[in-house]
Parts: sequence; C-alpha cells; structure tokens
Amino acid sequence: MGLLDIPALFKKEIHMKTGTLATKLMLAAIFLTVLVYFGVSTAAYFNDPYTTTVAYGFVGEDAVTVSGYVVRDEEVLPEGGELVYSSRGEGERVGRGGTVALVYPTAQALSDANTLRDLTSQLEQLQHASSLASGSRASARLDDEIAGALAEFHGALAEGGLTAAGESGRSLRSAVLRRSYAFSGDGGLEASIAALGERISALSASAETDVVRVSAPSAGLFSGLVDGYETVLTRSGVLELDPAGYRAIAPEEASGVGRMIYGSGWSFVTLMRSEDAKRLQEGGSVRLRFQTGLDRDLTVKVERISAEDGGRRVVVFSSEKYLNLATLLRRQNAQIIFDSHDGIRVPRSAVRVDLQEIVDESGQPVLDGQGNPKTKSVTGVYCLWGDTARLKPVKVLWQEDEYILVAPDEEALSAFTSERAREGRRLRAGDQVITAAAEVYDGKVVQ
Repeated sequence: MGLLDIPALFKKEIHMKTGTLATKLMLAAIFLTVLVYFGVSTAAYFNDPYTTTVAYGFVGEDAVTVSGYVVRDEEVLPEGGELVYSSRGEGERVGRGGTVALVYPTAQALSDANTLRDLTSQLEQLQHASSLASGSRASARLDDEIAGALAEFHGALAEGGLTAAGESGRSLRSAVLRRSYAFSGDGGLEASIAALGERISALSASAETDVVRVSAPSAGLFSGLVDGYETVLTRSGVLELDPAGYRAIAPEEASGVGRMIYGSGWSFVTLMRSEDAKRLQEGGSVRLRFQTGLDRDLTVKVERISAEDGGRRVVVFSSEKYLNLATLLRRQNAQIIFDSHDGIRVPRSAVRVDLQEIVDESGQPVLDGQGNPKTKSVTGVYCLWGDTARLKPVKVLWQEDEYILVAPDEEALSAFTSERAREGRRLRAGDQVITAAAEVYDGKVVQ
C-alpha cells in the first residue's frame, strides 16, 4: 500500500466546497430575480389607475317569473286496458269518428300487431327504393334525405323534443334502409320485398280480430297523456277563479287511452303579486316565455285580472297559436316580459357625464363672449383608442344594479362634422371601455 496523498485530497475538498457555494449563490440570485419580478408586477397591478373591460351586445328584460297552469278544452277518452296502441301522434289533428287507438285482447295479439306494422313499414320503404332509378341523381337525392333527417334528429334531441326526435329517427331509419338497397344491383332488393310480403301475409292471416277501436267523439287534436286536470281546468272556468280558488286547484283521479283537445286556443293561468299584475291591462298583450317545453316567446292576450286577495291576483293569459305544440304542457314556470331593450352592456362605473366642445359646420369650436370654447354636458363612456382615452357619447336604455345598457347618442354624434369623426366616436360591441381611472379625459394618454 502507498502512502496517502494528503495534499491531493485537500485540493479536491476545496474544489467541491467552492463549486457548491457557487451553485447556491447562483440559485439565490435566480430566486431574488423572480421575487423582484413578481413584486414589481403585483405593485403595478394594484397601482395601475386604469381598469378596462369589453363592451358587448346584450338584451335587458323587465320581467317577472311566475308559476301556473296551461289550460285547454279537453275530453278524456275512455279507459281501454293496458294493451293499447295509439295510432296517432302527439298533437295530431283527428276528424270526428277517426280512430285514435286500438285495444288488443292479449299481449300476443299486441306483439303480433306491432310486428305486422314494422314489416309493413319496411315493405313500403323497400318498394320506394325499388321505384328509384339507379344512378348519381338518385344517390344524391337519398344522401340529401339522410343528411336532412340526421340534422332534424340531432336538433330534436338537443331541444329535448322526444316526440319530434322519434319522428325524425323513423325518417332517418327509412332513408338509410332505402339507400342500402337502392343500388345493390344484385337482386337482393326484389328478394327482400318478396320475403317481406310472404311474412306479412302469414302474420295477417293469423292475427286476432277481436280488436276494439277507440274513436274521436269530435274533431280535435289527440294527446296520449291524461293527468287529471282535464275537468278541473277549463278555459271558461279559469275566468271565474279568485286567489282562493287558484290555491285549491288539485287534479282528479283520471285514466284513459288519451284525450281529445278541442278548439284552436289555450290559456295560461297564474297567481301574481298585485304590484306586478297592476302593470298589465285586460285586453292588452304581453310576452310570455315558458322555461321548458316551448322554445319560443309568445305574444299573449291578458284575458282577465281578478280582484286582489292577500296581495295576489289571478291573471289569465290566452293565445290562439301553437296549440299543437302545447298539448303536453301543464304546470309551468314562465316569465312575463313587460319590456326589453337591445343595446350594449357596460359596467355602471364606466358611464360618465363629461363636457364636450360645441363645434360649427366646419369643425371649429364655437366661442362664447369671452372667447372660450362653448361646451355641453354629454353622457358617455371612455374607450381605449390606441394609447389614448376617447369619449364616446351614449344614451342610457336600461339600468340594473351592476350594469347599464346603452346605445350611441346620435344627437351628440351629430356635433362631429365628418363621417369619419362620427364613426370614430360611435360605441360598438367589442370596444375596450375604461371602467376605473384616477383621472381621465378625452385624449389623455393611458398606455
């Protein structure tokens, strides 16, 4: 064994300590740099005297939310048992004596009838496919039909319309089936038609004949839902309701294969606060928006406003439109919209009253007797225009606690003689609005 090299070890230890110290100093310098950066950024954030936000288009509404009942003139169709097939779609118009449902004696009879209906539908689709001429035109026509049915199906699902989705789904299946057979060219289409015809003939021969038909007593719209309000709520009856009678509304026991809806109109009855009901006038009109079930605003007539009881009044609205879309609606939350304003939404703190110079037709300031420019008070908002603040005159349309709806003030804009100047002062959706500033005036450099 050789002697231990003490000087070499000592030099190595000094080198390691020096390297470790340099690393620590470098890391400390980086940490201090980051700390200073965030400190300066934070101070700048809190000391920045200018705060901006984006103005955007908005519709403000003066409305109240109520709860009430949709009322129609209805008749419950008689009970027919559990083995019922409804031959009419929801809201479909049926003539007097028209069949609305079939009642089957056994579960097997109902199953066989459903199978027969499916086979018959398939046969009709295949026969239609057979009648189409092969070629690019027929192909394009079927492709367009499939695309349209798919779009309708997707739209119905997105809107929550299950009835419409079911109809669109059937149309989509029909179009896809016809497309799959129309251009096979191998005789498969004719063979399938023949096979389906044989199955239909065999099933029709063995089908039970003891089937009860349920017919419409009078012409109207068919609905497959029975909820017990059919005799409790009538369009003439709700016109006599007072607040006590409204609070006592309750459904009766009822059952049936469906109901017939008569007439062309429907009503909506609700209990409103007296201060809200006083804003309405019998015979007048107002906008009504259901929160679910009907995806559109309705202009309805104020049919009746009852006497006050306990700070409440019964209000009846009526409409002669969209009865076929309202057949499933009953207990509904809705908005009564008294007024609406379409404008540009800005924070309340952004709206200011400032002075604007009066100019003549040539764009020169108009002077008073002392030679000073004449000014007038203008309501407006300051917006970023490059690196300066620019006053854009506005008129107030609607106010809420946190925001104001405004529109460009055309009268104030007319003080600017050139079209370019007027357009540069016109507030638009997307403008950067100054909402807070220690000091701001027209032309002040802010950036």
